[in-house]
Amino acid sequence: MTDVLILQPPSSAMAEQTARWSVIRAGAVIAEGVTGPGATVEPPAGTVIVRAVVVLPSEDVFIRRLPVPGQSERDARRAAPFLIEDQIAQPLDDVEVSLGPVGADGARWLAAVDRDQLKTWREMLASLDAPQHHTVPDGMVLTGHGGDLTVMGYGDRVVFQTRSGDLGALSDSQDGARDLDAALSDPVCGAIEPHLLTPVLAGLGRRLSPKRVLISTALDPSALAPEGKPIAVKRIDAPDLRIAAASLPPEALDALPAIFGDAFATKLDWAALLKPWRAAAVLGLTAVLAASGLMVGQAAYLQDRASRYQAAQEAEFRMLFPEARIVNVSAQMRQALNSVSGGAVSGAGFLPLATVLSETLSDVDGVRVDSLRYDASRGELSVTALYSGFGDFERLRMAAEARGAVLEDGGARQSAAGVAGEFIVRLP
Repeated sequence: MTDVLILQPPSSAMAEQTARWSVIRAGAVIAEGVTGPGATVEPPAGTVIVRAVVVLPSEDVFIRRLPVPGQSERDARRAAPFLIEDQIAQPLDDVEVSLGPVGADGARWLAAVDRDQLKTWREMLASLDAPQHHTVPDGMVLTGHGGDLTVMGYGDRVVFQTRSGDLGALSDSQDGARDLDAALSDPVCGAIEPHLLTPVLAGLGRRLSPKRVLISTALDPSALAPEGKPIAVKRIDAPDLRIAAASLPPEALDALPAIFGDAFATKLDWAALLKPWRAAAVLGLTAVLAASGLMVGQAAYLQDRASRYQAAQEAEFRMLFPEARIVNVSAQMRQALNSVSGGAVSGAGFLPLATVLSETLSDVDGVRVDSLRYDASRGELSVTALYSGFGDFERLRMAAEARGAVLEDGGARQSAAGVAGEFIVRLP
Protein backbone atom coordinates (compact mmCIF):
# COMPACT_ATOMS: atom_id res chain seq x y z
CA MET A 1 0.00 0.00 0.00
CA THR A 2 1.31 3.46 -0.92
CA ASP A 3 1.10 6.68 1.06
CA VAL A 4 1.09 10.38 0.17
CA LEU A 5 2.87 12.96 2.30
CA ILE A 6 1.03 16.29 2.57
CA LEU A 7 2.86 19.40 3.79
CA GLN A 8 1.08 22.65 4.66
CA PRO A 9 3.35 25.64 5.33
CA PRO A 10 1.73 28.65 7.03
CA SER A 11 0.62 31.79 5.21
CA SER A 12 2.62 35.00 5.32
CA ALA A 13 -0.02 36.51 7.64
CA MET A 14 0.66 33.91 10.31
CA ALA A 15 3.48 34.14 12.83
CA GLU A 16 4.06 30.40 12.83
CA GLN A 17 7.49 29.08 11.86
CA THR A 18 6.39 25.49 11.46
CA ALA A 19 4.61 23.55 8.74
CA ARG A 20 2.07 20.78 9.27
CA TRP A 21 2.63 17.38 7.70
CA SER A 22 0.25 14.48 7.28
CA VAL A 23 0.43 11.01 5.79
CA ILE A 24 -2.64 10.01 3.77
CA ARG A 25 -3.47 6.40 3.03
CA ALA A 26 -6.62 5.25 1.25
CA GLY A 27 -8.39 8.55 1.88
CA ALA A 28 -7.58 8.77 5.58
CA VAL A 29 -4.99 10.55 7.71
CA ILE A 30 -2.81 7.89 9.36
CA ALA A 31 -0.14 10.19 10.84
CA GLU A 32 0.52 13.88 11.30
CA GLY A 33 2.94 16.29 12.91
CA VAL A 34 4.82 19.55 12.47
CA THR A 35 8.20 20.43 11.02
CA GLY A 36 10.31 23.52 10.70
CA PRO A 37 13.85 24.79 10.13
CA GLY A 38 16.28 22.18 11.43
CA ALA A 39 13.52 19.63 12.08
CA THR A 40 12.96 16.40 10.19
CA VAL A 41 9.77 14.97 8.77
CA GLU A 42 9.67 11.45 10.19
CA PRO A 43 6.61 9.43 9.13
CA PRO A 44 5.97 6.32 11.24
CA ALA A 45 7.60 3.02 10.38
CA GLY A 46 5.80 1.04 7.72
CA THR A 47 4.77 4.00 5.58
CA VAL A 48 5.73 3.96 1.91
CA ILE A 49 5.79 7.54 0.66
CA VAL A 50 5.34 7.59 -3.12
CA ARG A 51 5.08 11.36 -3.46
CA ALA A 52 4.79 14.55 -1.46
CA VAL A 53 2.31 17.33 -2.14
CA VAL A 54 3.09 20.77 -0.76
CA VAL A 55 -0.23 22.58 -0.27
CA LEU A 56 0.45 26.33 -0.21
CA PRO A 57 -1.92 28.99 1.15
CA SER A 58 -3.75 30.45 -1.85
CA GLU A 59 -3.51 34.01 -0.54
CA ASP A 60 0.28 33.85 -1.04
CA VAL A 61 0.26 32.42 -4.56
CA PHE A 62 -0.70 34.26 -7.74
CA ILE A 63 -1.55 31.63 -10.35
CA ARG A 64 -3.00 31.82 -13.86
CA ARG A 65 -3.16 29.61 -16.95
CA LEU A 66 -1.87 31.56 -19.95
CA PRO A 67 -0.40 31.16 -23.42
CA VAL A 68 3.13 32.39 -22.68
CA PRO A 69 4.95 33.69 -25.80
CA GLY A 70 8.49 32.65 -26.67
CA GLN A 71 10.24 30.49 -29.23
CA SER A 72 12.12 28.61 -26.53
CA GLU A 73 11.71 27.75 -22.88
CA ARG A 74 14.28 30.38 -22.02
CA ASP A 75 12.34 33.05 -23.93
CA ALA A 76 9.11 32.00 -22.22
CA ARG A 77 10.67 32.30 -18.76
CA ARG A 78 11.93 35.76 -19.62
CA ALA A 79 8.53 36.90 -20.92
CA ALA A 80 6.37 35.37 -18.17
CA PRO A 81 6.98 38.00 -15.44
CA PHE A 82 5.97 40.85 -17.73
CA LEU A 83 2.61 39.22 -18.51
CA ILE A 84 1.56 39.50 -14.87
CA GLU A 85 3.31 42.74 -13.98
CA ASP A 86 0.04 44.69 -13.82
CA GLN A 87 -1.78 41.94 -11.91
CA ILE A 88 0.45 41.63 -8.85
CA ALA A 89 0.78 44.14 -6.06
CA GLN A 90 4.57 44.20 -5.78
CA PRO A 91 7.63 44.75 -8.00
CA LEU A 92 8.75 41.91 -10.25
CA ASP A 93 12.14 41.86 -8.54
CA ASP A 94 10.42 40.77 -5.33
CA VAL A 95 8.64 37.73 -6.75
CA GLU A 96 9.71 34.32 -8.04
CA VAL A 97 7.89 33.33 -11.23
CA SER A 98 7.70 29.68 -12.30
CA LEU A 99 6.07 27.95 -15.25
CA GLY A 100 4.44 24.59 -15.76
CA PRO A 101 4.76 22.52 -18.95
CA VAL A 102 3.00 23.62 -22.12
CA GLY A 103 -0.38 21.96 -22.65
CA ALA A 104 -1.90 20.72 -25.88
CA ASP A 105 -3.61 24.10 -26.32
CA GLY A 106 -0.34 26.04 -25.96
CA ALA A 107 -1.27 27.41 -22.53
CA ARG A 108 0.56 26.70 -19.29
CA TRP A 109 0.24 27.42 -15.60
CA LEU A 110 2.17 30.42 -14.31
CA ALA A 111 2.76 31.02 -10.60
CA ALA A 112 4.30 33.94 -8.73
CA VAL A 113 5.35 33.90 -5.07
CA ASP A 114 7.09 36.49 -2.91
CA ARG A 115 10.82 35.65 -2.81
CA ASP A 116 11.19 36.12 0.94
CA GLN A 117 8.15 33.99 1.66
CA LEU A 118 9.41 31.28 -0.66
CA LYS A 119 12.75 31.29 1.16
CA THR A 120 10.95 30.90 4.49
CA TRP A 121 8.98 27.92 3.20
CA ARG A 122 12.10 26.31 1.79
CA GLU A 123 13.79 26.50 5.17
CA MET A 124 10.74 24.96 6.85
CA LEU A 125 10.59 22.09 4.38
CA ALA A 126 14.33 21.50 3.97
CA SER A 127 14.01 17.97 5.37
CA LEU A 128 11.46 16.91 2.74
CA ASP A 129 12.55 13.49 1.50
CA ALA A 130 10.31 11.81 -1.07
CA PRO A 131 10.73 10.24 -4.52
CA GLN A 132 8.90 13.22 -6.06
CA HIS A 133 7.02 16.29 -4.93
CA HIS A 134 4.32 18.56 -6.32
CA THR A 135 3.17 22.02 -5.31
CA VAL A 136 -0.42 23.27 -5.43
CA PRO A 137 -2.36 26.20 -3.88
CA ASP A 138 -4.93 24.92 -1.39
CA GLY A 139 -7.77 26.57 -3.32
CA MET A 140 -7.04 24.33 -6.30
CA VAL A 141 -7.39 21.10 -4.35
CA LEU A 142 -11.12 21.73 -3.90
CA THR A 143 -13.48 19.76 -6.11
CA GLY A 144 -15.92 22.06 -7.88
CA HIS A 145 -18.15 19.30 -9.27
CA GLY A 146 -18.69 21.35 -12.42
CA GLY A 147 -19.75 24.51 -10.57
CA ASP A 148 -18.72 28.04 -11.46
CA LEU A 149 -17.52 28.88 -7.96
CA THR A 150 -16.60 26.86 -4.87
CA VAL A 151 -16.31 28.58 -1.47
CA MET A 152 -15.29 26.73 1.69
CA GLY A 153 -14.76 28.01 5.22
CA TYR A 154 -11.87 26.78 7.39
CA GLY A 155 -12.03 28.63 10.69
CA ASP A 156 -10.11 31.87 10.23
CA ARG A 157 -9.84 31.42 6.45
CA VAL A 158 -12.29 31.21 3.58
CA VAL A 159 -10.89 29.44 0.52
CA PHE A 160 -12.47 29.83 -2.91
CA GLN A 161 -11.97 28.34 -6.34
CA THR A 162 -13.35 29.34 -9.73
CA ARG A 163 -14.12 26.99 -12.59
CA SER A 164 -10.70 27.65 -14.16
CA GLY A 165 -8.99 26.39 -11.00
CA ASP A 166 -10.81 23.06 -10.75
CA LEU A 167 -8.05 20.55 -11.56
CA GLY A 168 -10.52 17.70 -11.61
CA ALA A 169 -12.63 19.24 -14.39
CA LEU A 170 -10.06 21.34 -16.24
CA SER A 171 -9.49 20.62 -19.95
CA ASP A 172 -6.95 22.19 -22.25
CA SER A 173 -9.61 23.06 -24.79
CA GLN A 174 -11.47 25.24 -22.31
CA ASP A 175 -8.53 27.36 -21.25
CA GLY A 176 -6.92 27.47 -24.66
CA ALA A 177 -9.89 29.34 -26.11
CA ARG A 178 -9.91 32.02 -23.42
CA ASP A 179 -8.85 35.58 -24.14
CA LEU A 180 -5.46 36.50 -22.64
CA ASP A 181 -6.88 39.51 -20.81
CA ALA A 182 -9.70 37.42 -19.37
CA ALA A 183 -7.28 34.69 -18.33
CA LEU A 184 -5.16 37.29 -16.55
CA SER A 185 -7.97 39.13 -14.78
CA ASP A 186 -10.21 36.22 -13.76
CA PRO A 187 -9.06 34.73 -10.46
CA VAL A 188 -8.28 31.02 -10.26
CA CYS A 189 -8.37 30.60 -6.51
CA GLY A 190 -7.71 32.51 -3.34
CA ALA A 191 -8.24 32.79 0.39
CA ILE A 192 -9.60 35.62 2.53
CA GLU A 193 -10.42 36.35 6.14
CA PRO A 194 -14.06 35.67 7.12
CA HIS A 195 -14.93 39.34 7.68
CA LEU A 196 -14.10 40.05 4.03
CA LEU A 197 -16.46 37.38 2.75
CA THR A 198 -19.36 39.65 1.78
CA PRO A 199 -17.44 42.22 -0.31
CA VAL A 200 -15.26 39.55 -1.93
CA LEU A 201 -18.24 37.36 -2.83
CA ALA A 202 -20.01 40.39 -4.24
CA GLY A 203 -17.00 41.19 -6.42
CA LEU A 204 -16.73 37.59 -7.59
CA GLY A 205 -20.44 37.56 -8.36
CA ARG A 206 -20.17 40.64 -10.55
CA ARG A 207 -17.02 39.40 -12.28
CA LEU A 208 -17.96 35.76 -12.85
CA SER A 209 -21.77 35.85 -12.86
CA PRO A 210 -21.84 32.30 -11.49
CA LYS A 211 -24.84 30.12 -12.20
CA ARG A 212 -23.87 27.20 -9.95
CA VAL A 213 -22.14 27.64 -6.62
CA LEU A 214 -20.78 25.08 -4.18
CA ILE A 215 -20.50 26.55 -0.68
CA SER A 216 -19.86 25.20 2.80
CA THR A 217 -22.78 25.09 5.20
CA ALA A 218 -21.41 27.76 7.55
CA LEU A 219 -21.21 30.49 4.89
CA ASP A 220 -23.89 32.85 3.52
CA PRO A 221 -24.06 32.90 -0.31
CA SER A 222 -26.46 35.85 -0.56
CA ALA A 223 -23.72 38.32 -1.46
CA LEU A 224 -23.10 36.45 -4.70
CA ALA A 225 -26.38 37.74 -6.20
CA PRO A 226 -27.04 41.18 -4.76
CA GLU A 227 -29.61 41.95 -7.43
CA GLY A 228 -31.60 38.81 -6.77
CA LYS A 229 -30.38 36.88 -9.81
CA PRO A 230 -31.12 33.18 -9.56
CA ILE A 231 -28.16 31.02 -8.56
CA ALA A 232 -28.09 27.28 -8.02
CA VAL A 233 -26.45 26.82 -4.63
CA LYS A 234 -25.33 23.52 -3.16
CA ARG A 235 -24.24 23.38 0.46
CA ILE A 236 -21.75 20.77 1.63
CA ASP A 237 -19.37 20.31 4.51
CA ALA A 238 -15.92 21.71 3.83
CA PRO A 239 -13.66 18.83 2.76
CA ASP A 240 -10.34 18.05 4.42
CA LEU A 241 -7.80 19.83 2.21
CA ARG A 242 -5.15 17.22 3.00
CA ILE A 243 -7.27 14.32 1.79
CA ALA A 244 -8.41 16.32 -1.23
CA ALA A 245 -4.79 17.09 -2.17
CA ALA A 246 -3.76 13.44 -1.83
CA SER A 247 -6.57 12.36 -4.17
CA LEU A 248 -5.60 14.71 -7.01
CA PRO A 249 -4.47 12.80 -10.10
CA PRO A 250 -0.67 12.93 -10.62
CA GLU A 251 -1.07 14.13 -14.21
CA ALA A 252 -2.99 17.19 -12.98
CA LEU A 253 -0.25 17.96 -10.45
CA ASP A 254 2.45 17.46 -13.09
CA ALA A 255 0.90 20.29 -15.11
CA LEU A 256 1.44 22.80 -12.28
CA PRO A 257 4.62 24.86 -11.87
CA ALA A 258 7.42 23.43 -9.72
CA ILE A 259 7.41 26.43 -7.42
CA PHE A 260 10.25 25.10 -5.27
CA GLY A 261 12.26 23.86 -8.25
CA ASP A 262 15.02 21.50 -7.15
CA ALA A 263 15.36 23.03 -3.70
CA PHE A 264 14.45 19.85 -1.87
CA ALA A 265 17.02 17.10 -1.47
CA THR A 266 14.62 14.44 -2.61
CA LYS A 267 15.57 10.80 -2.35
CA LEU A 268 16.50 9.08 -5.57
CA ASP A 269 14.36 6.12 -6.49
CA TRP A 270 17.26 3.75 -6.99
CA ALA A 271 14.99 0.81 -7.69
CA ALA A 272 13.43 2.63 -10.64
CA LEU A 273 16.79 3.89 -11.87
CA LEU A 274 18.39 0.45 -11.76
CA LYS A 275 15.43 -1.50 -13.14
CA PRO A 276 16.56 -1.29 -16.82
CA TRP A 277 19.98 -2.61 -15.79
CA ARG A 278 18.82 -5.62 -13.81
CA ALA A 279 19.08 -8.07 -16.72
CA ALA A 280 22.54 -6.81 -17.62
CA ALA A 281 23.58 -7.01 -13.97
CA VAL A 282 22.38 -10.62 -13.73
CA LEU A 283 24.28 -11.55 -16.89
CA GLY A 284 27.37 -9.75 -15.64
CA LEU A 285 27.18 -11.47 -12.27
CA THR A 286 26.76 -14.84 -13.99
CA ALA A 287 29.82 -14.17 -16.14
CA VAL A 288 31.86 -13.14 -13.09
CA LEU A 289 30.82 -16.26 -11.17
CA ALA A 290 31.60 -18.47 -14.17
CA ALA A 291 35.01 -16.85 -14.62
CA SER A 292 35.71 -17.20 -10.91
CA GLY A 293 34.77 -20.88 -11.02
CA LEU A 294 37.01 -21.42 -14.03
CA MET A 295 39.91 -19.69 -12.30
CA VAL A 296 39.41 -21.77 -9.15
CA GLY A 297 39.34 -24.96 -11.22
CA GLN A 298 42.42 -23.95 -13.15
CA ALA A 299 44.26 -23.07 -9.94
CA ALA A 300 43.40 -26.48 -8.47
CA TYR A 301 44.64 -28.20 -11.64
CA LEU A 302 47.92 -26.27 -11.65
CA GLN A 303 48.42 -26.94 -7.95
CA ASP A 304 47.96 -30.66 -8.56
CA ARG A 305 50.48 -30.58 -11.42
CA ALA A 306 52.97 -28.69 -9.27
CA SER A 307 52.59 -31.25 -6.47
CA ARG A 308 53.21 -34.10 -8.91
CA TYR A 309 56.27 -32.36 -10.33
CA GLN A 310 57.63 -31.79 -6.83
CA ALA A 311 57.13 -35.46 -5.95
CA ALA A 312 58.87 -36.61 -9.16
CA GLN A 313 61.75 -34.21 -8.52
CA GLU A 314 62.26 -35.56 -5.00
CA ALA A 315 62.12 -39.16 -6.29
CA GLU A 316 64.85 -38.45 -8.85
CA PHE A 317 67.01 -36.73 -6.25
CA ARG A 318 66.69 -39.68 -3.85
CA MET A 319 67.70 -42.05 -6.63
CA LEU A 320 70.85 -40.02 -7.40
CA PHE A 321 71.70 -39.17 -3.79
CA PRO A 322 70.11 -41.82 -1.57
CA GLU A 323 72.00 -40.72 1.55
CA ALA A 324 71.15 -37.02 1.27
CA ARG A 325 68.43 -35.45 3.42
CA ILE A 326 65.96 -33.47 1.32
CA VAL A 327 65.55 -29.88 2.42
CA ASN A 328 65.19 -27.89 -0.79
CA VAL A 329 65.33 -30.13 -3.84
CA SER A 330 65.90 -27.34 -6.36
CA ALA A 331 68.75 -25.79 -4.38
CA GLN A 332 70.34 -29.15 -3.59
CA MET A 333 70.14 -30.22 -7.24
CA ARG A 334 71.82 -27.01 -8.39
CA GLN A 335 74.57 -27.47 -5.82
CA ALA A 336 75.23 -31.04 -6.97
CA LEU A 337 75.27 -29.97 -10.62
CA ASN A 338 77.72 -27.15 -9.91
CA SER A 339 80.09 -29.56 -8.27
CA VAL A 340 80.23 -31.52 -11.54
CA SER A 341 79.87 -28.91 -14.27
CA GLY A 342 81.28 -25.67 -13.03
CA GLY A 343 81.05 -25.17 -9.35
CA ALA A 344 84.82 -24.79 -8.63
CA VAL A 345 86.00 -21.96 -6.48
CA SER A 346 88.55 -21.11 -9.15
CA GLY A 347 89.16 -22.44 -12.66
CA ALA A 348 86.70 -24.32 -14.84
CA GLY A 349 84.32 -27.17 -14.26
CA PHE A 350 84.69 -30.77 -15.31
CA LEU A 351 82.48 -30.67 -18.39
CA PRO A 352 84.20 -27.69 -20.08
CA LEU A 353 87.64 -29.25 -19.44
CA ALA A 354 86.55 -32.68 -20.68
CA THR A 355 85.09 -31.10 -23.81
CA VAL A 356 88.34 -29.28 -24.62
CA LEU A 357 90.35 -32.48 -24.00
CA SER A 358 88.14 -34.53 -26.30
CA GLU A 359 88.38 -31.99 -29.12
CA THR A 360 92.18 -31.73 -28.67
CA LEU A 361 92.68 -35.51 -28.80
CA SER A 362 90.65 -35.68 -32.00
CA ASP A 363 93.31 -33.55 -33.72
CA VAL A 364 96.26 -35.76 -32.70
CA ASP A 365 96.39 -39.41 -33.75
CA GLY A 366 98.15 -42.08 -31.71
CA VAL A 367 97.33 -40.69 -28.24
CA ARG A 368 95.37 -42.89 -25.82
CA VAL A 369 94.02 -41.64 -22.49
CA ASP A 370 94.53 -44.10 -19.66
CA SER A 371 93.07 -42.14 -16.73
CA LEU A 372 91.47 -38.80 -15.73
CA ARG A 373 91.33 -37.07 -12.37
CA TYR A 374 89.37 -33.86 -11.81
CA ASP A 375 90.36 -31.49 -9.02
CA ALA A 376 87.30 -29.33 -8.29
CA SER A 377 89.12 -27.13 -5.81
CA ARG A 378 91.73 -26.17 -8.42
CA GLY A 379 89.53 -26.39 -11.48
CA GLU A 380 91.92 -28.61 -13.44
CA LEU A 381 91.92 -31.99 -15.12
CA SER A 382 94.91 -34.37 -14.64
CA VAL A 383 95.41 -36.77 -17.57
CA THR A 384 97.56 -39.91 -17.90
CA ALA A 385 98.05 -40.90 -21.55
CA LEU A 386 100.12 -43.17 -23.79
CA TYR A 387 101.89 -41.38 -26.66
CA SER A 388 103.14 -42.89 -29.91
CA GLY A 389 106.24 -40.74 -29.50
CA PHE A 390 107.76 -37.91 -27.49
CA GLY A 391 106.52 -35.34 -30.03
CA ASP A 392 102.84 -36.10 -29.37
CA PHE A 393 102.60 -33.79 -26.32
CA GLU A 394 103.79 -30.79 -28.33
CA ARG A 395 101.12 -31.44 -30.94
CA LEU A 396 98.50 -31.76 -28.15
CA ARG A 397 99.65 -28.48 -26.57
CA MET A 398 99.33 -26.61 -29.86
CA ALA A 399 95.85 -28.07 -30.53
CA ALA A 400 94.74 -27.09 -27.01
CA GLU A 401 96.05 -23.53 -27.38
CA ALA A 402 94.02 -23.22 -30.58
CA ARG A 403 90.92 -23.88 -28.44
CA GLY A 404 91.92 -21.48 -25.67
CA ALA A 405 93.10 -24.17 -23.24
CA VAL A 406 96.41 -24.65 -21.48
CA LEU A 407 98.21 -27.99 -21.26
CA GLU A 408 100.88 -28.27 -18.57
CA ASP A 409 103.40 -31.10 -19.13
CA GLY A 410 103.77 -33.50 -16.20
CA GLY A 411 106.60 -35.51 -17.74
CA ALA A 412 106.94 -38.57 -20.00
CA ARG A 413 108.91 -41.85 -19.90
CA GLN A 414 109.53 -44.74 -22.19
CA SER A 415 107.66 -47.93 -21.40
CA ALA A 416 107.18 -51.29 -23.05
CA ALA A 417 103.83 -50.15 -24.51
CA GLY A 418 105.11 -46.78 -25.68
CA VAL A 419 105.75 -43.35 -24.21
CA ALA A 420 103.72 -42.85 -20.97
CA GLY A 421 103.06 -39.21 -20.15
CA GLU A 422 101.08 -37.00 -17.82
CA PHE A 423 99.69 -33.49 -18.32
CA ILE A 424 97.19 -31.09 -16.78
CA VAL A 425 94.37 -29.35 -18.68
CA ARG A 426 93.31 -25.87 -17.56
CA LEU A 427 91.19 -23.09 -18.95
CA PRO A 428 92.40 -19.51 -18.53
